[in-house]
Amino acid sequence: MWHRIKAGIARRIPHFSVAYARTREIFSRSKLPPGNSVRLNELENKDRRVILRQAAQFGPIFKATPWGEFWVYVVGLPLGRRLLREHAASLRPVTAKLDLLFPKGLLRQMQGEDHRKYRKALVRAIRADDYAANQSQLEAIAARGLADYAADQATHHNSAEAYIAALNAIASGMLIQVFFGASFGTEAFERLMQGYRKLGPGGFVWHIGQAQTDAFAEIRDFLLAHFTGQAGQPPPSAAPSILGRVVSEGLLDATLLGNLIYMVEMGRFDTYSLFRWLTKYAADHPDLLARIRAEDPAATRKERSLTEAFVLETLRTDQSERLIRRVLHDIVFEGHLIPKHAHVRVCMWEAHKSEAAFPEPFRFDPERFLGSEPTSNEYSPFGLDHHQCPLGDVAIQTSMIFLRALARGYTLTPSGDGLPVRGAFHWEPASEFAVTLQPRPPGT
Repeated sequence: MWHRIKAGIARRIPHFSVAYARTREIFSRSKLPPGNSVRLNELENKDRRVILRQAAQFGPIFKATPWGEFWVYVVGLPLGRRLLREHAASLRPVTAKLDLLFPKGLLRQMQGEDHRKYRKALVRAIRADDYAANQSQLEAIAARGLADYAADQATHHNSAEAYIAALNAIASGMLIQVFFGASFGTEAFERLMQGYRKLGPGGFVWHIGQAQTDAFAEIRDFLLAHFTGQAGQPPPSAAPSILGRVVSEGLLDATLLGNLIYMVEMGRFDTYSLFRWLTKYAADHPDLLARIRAEDPAATRKERSLTEAFVLETLRTDQSERLIRRVLHDIVFEGHLIPKHAHVRVCMWEAHKSEAAFPEPFRFDPERFLGSEPTSNEYSPFGLDHHQCPLGDVAIQTSMIFLRALARGYTLTPSGDGLPVRGAFHWEPASEFAVTLQPRPPGT
């Protein structure tokens, strides 16, 4: 009972985690990490490199009080990986609470046997050869989305909102194809697209309301009725998909289906955000885009292509940002007390700006991924611990398809450029950034 009372107090008293940290330090042999009681979130919104400067001043582990709460920042992939490994039982991933929609909630927040069971099932369902089966469909989704945007430029005037909407549609369609095997242009594809528009009409919704509950049920029931069929007998159209593999192996249950639905919902936002960064760098580097246009994908299968390197560099420079954990129990790491109720942020964006690993780290240079292979202690865009995203290859493959469609089909003219801005979940190109897409003559 007492632990419930304390948890209630922690939720209701502003700055409780700060007060707890200072009090706990008095009775501990270990000190809190160095640092200032500054609202680092406000400073970071104005200066993206402020955490790097804090680390240079205080060391790779330091404290701050963003939003008036106690946070510990960890800079460096080896350090972050060791923290997550050594104190896995005391660190809980921070994510949306979805166990009201389906049992056990999201995979990323599961622990122990539940996590091992469902992660294993998901990994078994992701097959590299399914990309070949879906290749033409994914290319069609990217090509149609870009063509629709280009054809309607006289109406939307190349606004940032119109381009974001186009990228959202492309990303959503690609993930629906990969996860559920719903082919582009079919009624099933359109039904699922409609369902996801209801689930998150303006982006991912963190706090689940009635609209999300209803939309989730609509998507779930449609998938159960039209895609899973008899146990172990998915329809042919769904076979080369993640859901198809799950059904074929008899692994489907409410928890796994709920996770697949929400992996698409969360993934489509991350994916169109990545597509927007790819577009930004493609517009900034027309010489690289011309080289990608000239690449023969078949000739680059045995070695990394410039297209793939371009995607990896975009993940390094902008899209891979942070891992956040909630501290469940007091821990001591590297001699520092990290108290219960604190948040820990493993700073991925900053770790990927190491001069030793990436000379001139703020320069966009895909060729750094052609000359040598960074180690996992230098580059790890999809996580560090047992919660590392198993869908990293999906993100890379869909991004390569999108980038090739952009390069082969269009000449890009950027507009509304400026400094990156902090969005709801990610850093993004300037709010007004968009592009004019000039179709290229066939064969050029």
